[in-house]
Amino acid sequence: MPNWCVGTLKVRGEKENIRRFLLEGLSPIDTGAAIASMLGKEVEVNTIALDEDEYSLTLKTKEGFHIKGTHRNFIDSREIEWYHDSDSPLIIPDFEAAWGIDTAELASISEFFQIDMKIYAYERGMEFNHDFEVHKGEVIKNDEIKFDDYVWECPEPHRGG
Repeated sequence: MPNWCVGTLKVRGEKENIRRFLLEGLSPIDTGAAIASMLGKEVEVNTIALDEDEYSLTLKTKEGFHIKGTHRNFIDSREIEWYHDSDSPLIIPDFEAAWGIDTAELASISEFFQIDMKIYAYERGMEFNHDFEVHKGEVIKNDEIKFDDYVWECPEPHRGG
């Protein structure tokens, strides 16, 4: 079982590019179907439900979301809500990556969708933080932060792990 590097994912860009990332760049996690299939039981496929109006876009699923094009980067939430009426960035507080963030994969996604991404994540088990930012594929910041005394110096030492 991996340690989890968890934090907040922020996405910025043109409204249509963020919308496209949400609709094309995420897939539903479907662990129930995988287990049912292994047991030879009927498989109910998990899907993403979309609710959209002129002010917001909401995605819902039964188990959470996988970020397509990444090995093990997820959104550990059953709902993502984005209020885009004021050109606000998308803020997803439930980002998690197994062991650590694969920044090359996220840089490719950023370039493909022409969006900016920013993540500050915590990994309690191996006692580091990761501060990552990419603008349309160009990595701006990619810092792994180590501490002499993780519990004392880390802003949120009980997250991740």
